[in-house]
Amino acid sequence: MPEKEAYVIGVDIGGTHISSAIVSVHEKRIIEESYATSHVANMESLTSIMQTWANTLNKTLTIAKEIELQGIAFAIPGPFDYKAGMAKYPKGFKYGALYQIKIEEALRPFLSHKNSLPMRFLNDATSFAVGEAWLSKSEENKKQLCITLGTGLGAGFIDDGIPVVTGSTVPPNGCLWNIPYKEGMADDYFSTRGFIKAYHKATGKTVKGVKELVDSYDTDNNIKEIFDTFGKELGDFLAPWLERFQADTLVLGGNISKAYFCFGKALQEYLNANNLSLHIHISHHMEKGAIMGCTRLFNNHFWEKTKNNLPTI
Repeated sequence: MPEKEAYVIGVDIGGTHISSAIVSVHEKRIIEESYATSHVANMESLTSIMQTWANTLNKTLTIAKEIELQGIAFAIPGPFDYKAGMAKYPKGFKYGALYQIKIEEALRPFLSHKNSLPMRFLNDATSFAVGEAWLSKSEENKKQLCITLGTGLGAGFIDDGIPVVTGSTVPPNGCLWNIPYKEGMADDYFSTRGFIKAYHKATGKTVKGVKELVDSYDTDNNIKEIFDTFGKELGDFLAPWLERFQADTLVLGGNISKAYFCFGKALQEYLNANNLSLHIHISHHMEKGAIMGCTRLFNNHFWEKTKNNLPTI
C-alpha cells in the first residue's frame, strides 16, 4: 500500500520576520498558496509578538482547512530550550519579552483553526541544514556541514539526514558561532558586522551591509582584498571541523552566500591547499529550506533520532 500523504506546517522565525507554509512531506514541496510572511517588531510585548505570529500562521491555517495536518514545526533561533519549547532570549534584547515563555502555551490562544495541533521546535540553522540534506538530489552527500552567513553565523552538521549535535566530531550543540577565533569568536568575523568592521578598518568609511560592498566589488581593490581575506579565513576556520566531521559537502546559505563569486575562489583554494576535497554547494532554498527542514520533526524516524538530543539552551 502507498503511504498516506502527510502535511505539516513549517514556520521560520527570524530576527525580524515570521514565515509559514504547509509542506507536502511526501512530495518534498511547499504548497505555495499557503505561504505567508510578516514583519515582526521583536522588541514589542509578548502579546504583540504572539499576535503577529498568529496572524501569519492563521493565514496558512485558513488554507489548510480541508487538509489533515500532523502538526506545526518551528525553525527558531537560540537561545532556546528546544525540548521544552521555551524561549531563553535575554530581557532587553530581541524577543526579550518571550524569556522563559513556553511558546505553545502562549501562542495557541491566538490561533484561529486546528489549535490542538502539536508543536515541535528546531534550531533555525539546523532546520536549514536538515532541509538542504533532505532536498539534496545527490545520494553521495551523506555528511554535510551547512552554514548560514548573514547577521550571524549559523551551522548544522548533518549525517545521513540527521543533525549531529553531540560527540567529538562536532562542537557543543553543533554550533560554530561561539567558537573562539582570532581576537573574538567566529560570529564576529563571518557575519555582516564582520564585513562592516573590516571595511571601516581598511578605509575609515562605513557601510550598512554586504550588498554595498558587492556593488562596488569590480571597482574597489579594498573590497576585493576584504572578500579575499574573508574566503581564506572562512576556510581556515572551517577546515578543522570539516576534517573532524569528515564532511563530503559544504553548503552555504544566508544572504552573504549570494556574494560567493567574490570570495569563493579564495575559500576553495584554501581548502584545496589543506587537502580538503569536497563539494561546495550554494543553497537556492534559503528561508524555505528552513521551513522544509523543521517539518522533519514529524517524521517518526527523524524524531526518534533527534528528540533526546535537542539543545536545551
